[in-house]
Amino acid sequence: MKNVYLIQTSDVYGPNKFLPLAVAYQWCYGKNEDCVLKDTLIEKDDPATYAKNMEDPYYVLISSYVWNWEYNKQLAEAIKEHHPLALIITGGPQIDKKDPDFFKKYPMFDIVVHGEGEDAVKAILERDAYFDDIPHVQTPTHMPKPAVRRRNLKDIPSPILEGFYEPIMAKYPDDTLWQVTWESLRGCPYHCAFCDIGDSYWNKLTLFDMERCKAEIEWMGKNRIEYVSVCDSNWGLLDRDIELTQCVLDTKEKYGYPMWFDATWAKNNVDRNFEIALMNKNAPVNIFKGVTFAMQSFNDPTLSASERFNINDDQVAEYLTKYKAEDIPTYSELIWPMPEETYDSLIDNVQRLIDLGQDSYLMIHPLVITYNATMGSKSYQDKWGMDVKNIPLDTFYLGEEDIDNYILEYTDAVYSTRTASWDDVLKGFMFSWVAILMYYYGWGHYLAKYLAAQGIKETRFFEDLRQWIVDNPDTLLHKEYMETQQHHDDTYHNEKLWGRKVRGPDDIYWEYKGASSVVLHDNKDALQKELTQFLEDTYNLDNAKQVVELNLAMTRDKDTMYPYTVNTEKRIAKDMLGINNDIITINHNDTEAADPILWYQKAYHWDRKSRYWRCHAVTCDK
Repeated sequence: MKNVYLIQTSDVYGPNKFLPLAVAYQWCYGKNEDCVLKDTLIEKDDPATYAKNMEDPYYVLISSYVWNWEYNKQLAEAIKEHHPLALIITGGPQIDKKDPDFFKKYPMFDIVVHGEGEDAVKAILERDAYFDDIPHVQTPTHMPKPAVRRRNLKDIPSPILEGFYEPIMAKYPDDTLWQVTWESLRGCPYHCAFCDIGDSYWNKLTLFDMERCKAEIEWMGKNRIEYVSVCDSNWGLLDRDIELTQCVLDTKEKYGYPMWFDATWAKNNVDRNFEIALMNKNAPVNIFKGVTFAMQSFNDPTLSASERFNINDDQVAEYLTKYKAEDIPTYSELIWPMPEETYDSLIDNVQRLIDLGQDSYLMIHPLVITYNATMGSKSYQDKWGMDVKNIPLDTFYLGEEDIDNYILEYTDAVYSTRTASWDDVLKGFMFSWVAILMYYYGWGHYLAKYLAAQGIKETRFFEDLRQWIVDNPDTLLHKEYMETQQHHDDTYHNEKLWGRKVRGPDDIYWEYKGASSVVLHDNKDALQKELTQFLEDTYNLDNAKQVVELNLAMTRDKDTMYPYTVNTEKRIAKDMLGINNDIITINHNDTEAADPILWYQKAYHWDRKSRYWRCHAVTCDK
């Protein structure tokens, strides 16, 4: 018998564990009577210790992506040291399918599989030697022709329905929070240059059978799956996504699980997306935290360079209005610095989203490059003047216990372009920090609305505040700004970890807007004084104190009991909240006593996209 080991690891976040999909497919499809599965590794155990304890491994299948590549290399080296005859096979999105020198760079691997791997792995597991004639297989002596997609998925067994996951889950405590990675189809019809699935290889859709999908969802409910990470690139693209969504909702109502269904929403099917979102809202249970409007950029030269197209502004505005009327959270994404973007165009992108009605949440992601995306090619990068640096992969939300003996992972990030120098890029990160911290974490959200009523655009407010913070070093905001800026600079130049601790040595590594939100929450008096001073210095407002007070009253406070009433000027309430009264009742959906530690994670991490920070206000009944 030949001992087989499957490796698909990811970082661990507290009690959450991630069930593997890629290696599960390979094994369920490719196994034969001569092979025995000895273990499936899902956590980043110490490589030397794990390798030493392996029992005579014959085949080792390793799934590689950006979040486990450095770990995989070290593990493969350790396996070779202890078991030199083991055949180590890797594949996945991290593998550059066009690199003929792969084995010179990574001699710890014996075989590489390109693209969908089921047929290749099946053939490999049937052999002892000579793999050069297997389609999609690269060896030290053979570079294969470009991989070709499978025409259908019907003969690939379901790891869920095959019982693949139960032995893995049985090794962990009953209170483990399980996450399943799941797909109902493969492929994407779009060609976005920044995405590795935008490659032509993935352009056609292939679908798994509906009854299979429904049976897998039923298993998720029965097995108390906390979180489903949906691999489909465009949830809502197909009519059948409505039926599948209803199946998930019915399953959660029946079993209480899965708790959350995290989908990447279709870019251009706004009607169907809205129908699905309404289904979720009106159901007895909910599975979505919000709906994504992933625009990435509004800049026409950037959209052309990245082969990206968005729905038109009228549709965006129409549906953002509909979502707001139904009180369904939405969130949008931009990427910085995309080709042909400038600091000014970044500001324009943010303003465009606000003008279109994006009132809930915005993320501005740093542009990172993957080998198999169009942007991963040197010719593309040369054409658009992109300077790329290899920097640490983000470690947001990991705890100190997770970082002990941590093997740092890396990603290729765009450092500058022909239209944005590093100074511009860093300045753009800091503008993003101010804009999102103020508007989408709430610290200046209603202040921005009040200023907009006075004719001051939101992004002018963000940029004016950014400059004021830089010019006023003796402030809390300046300290937060400079520390955040230094973290960015250190990541790109000194290989420092992303993220900040703000609540002591046992804290998690917060994403920067969340980190600053924790600090601002605990220092509201200082924040109130500084925002008031800013308004007086910059706009000469004579009612600045009252404006800031009402703005901060609308941010959920950990120690405040709701509801309560406030007195303000009628004009401020009208311009800020649309309430024509000077006495206002402020309330929040969550009136439970706050956990002294977990509350911060709820407010500024877990539920940040669903606007947990936001209170609601009504006219007080005198």
